[in-house]
Amino acid sequence: MLVSDPSRAEPCADDGLIDVNAQPPVTTYLREIWDRREYLARVPLDDLRAQNFNTVLGNVWHLLNPTLQIGVYYLVFGVLLGTNRGIDNFLTFLAAGVFTYQFTQKSATRGASAITGNEGLIRSIRFPRAILPLTTAITELFAYLPALLVLYVVALATGEPIRATWVLVPLLIVPVQLLFNLGLAFFTARAADLFRDVQNLLPFVFRIVFYLSGILYSVEARVETPRLRTLFTLNPIYAFASLVRSAVLGLPLNVAHIWSALGWTTALLLLGFLWFRAGEHTYGRG
Repeated sequence: MLVSDPSRAEPCADDGLIDVNAQPPVTTYLREIWDRREYLARVPLDDLRAQNFNTVLGNVWHLLNPTLQIGVYYLVFGVLLGTNRGIDNFLTFLAAGVFTYQFTQKSATRGASAITGNEGLIRSIRFPRAILPLTTAITELFAYLPALLVLYVVALATGEPIRATWVLVPLLIVPVQLLFNLGLAFFTARAADLFRDVQNLLPFVFRIVFYLSGILYSVEARVETPRLRTLFTLNPIYAFASLVRSAVLGLPLNVAHIWSALGWTTALLLLGFLWFRAGEHTYGRG
C-alpha cells in the first residue's frame, strides 16, 4: 500500500513500498509534537473559555467553582463531621488537598476520552496521537491555576503569612504533577480505547483514591501504625498533596514524599508514553 505522506513510514527493503504501520523514531516523534506547540497552548485555552460561554458569570466560574467546593467540603467534613482533628488550619489544609487531588483526577478522566472522543479527527488527519492526552493534561493545568490562586487567598484569609516556600508550588510541585498526570492520561487513553468500560470505572476508582489519600483528614493525627503511614507515603496523590500543604503552611518538606512523587512521575510518564505509542497504529479503527 502506498501512502501520500512518507514521513510517517519507512520503506520496505524487499519491494520499495512503504509500511504504513511503521513508526518514526522517538526523537522525530517528539519533534513533531514540539512543532505543534502553538496548538497545545491555544486549544486548551479555547476549551476553557467555551466551558462557561453560555453562563451569566462566564469565566468567573473558574474562580467560583473551587471556592464553592471548598466551602461545601469545609461545612460537611470540618463542621459537621469533625475531620479537622489535629489540624491547625483546616481550611487551607483542605483546599490544598482537594485541589491537588482534582488536578490529577480530572486529567486522568479527561485523558480516558482523548482517543475515543476524537476518532473522527484521528481518521482524518495525520499527527502524533500523543498530542491528544497531552492537550487534556494542559487543559487541566490551566484549570488548576485559578484554584491555586484561591488556595493562596484562603491561606491569607486564615492568617497564614506569605512565605518564600509558596513559589515551590507553581515552579516545582505543579510541573512535576503535570508530568505525572500526563503519564496517567497516556495510560487511561489507551486503556479506554481497548476497553470502553474504563471510562465508567474511573469515577469509582478515584472515589476510593480520594478517601485513601488523606485529602479530608490528617494522616499523622489519625494513622498510628507506621506500616500504614508508609503505604500513604507510597500513594502519589497523598505525596503531592502533602508537598503542597507543606509549602503553603510552612511545614518541613518530607523527603519521602519528594522521592515518592518523583519516582511515580518518572515511571508513569516513561511507561505510559511507551505503552500509548505502542498502540498508536490501532487508534481510530474501533
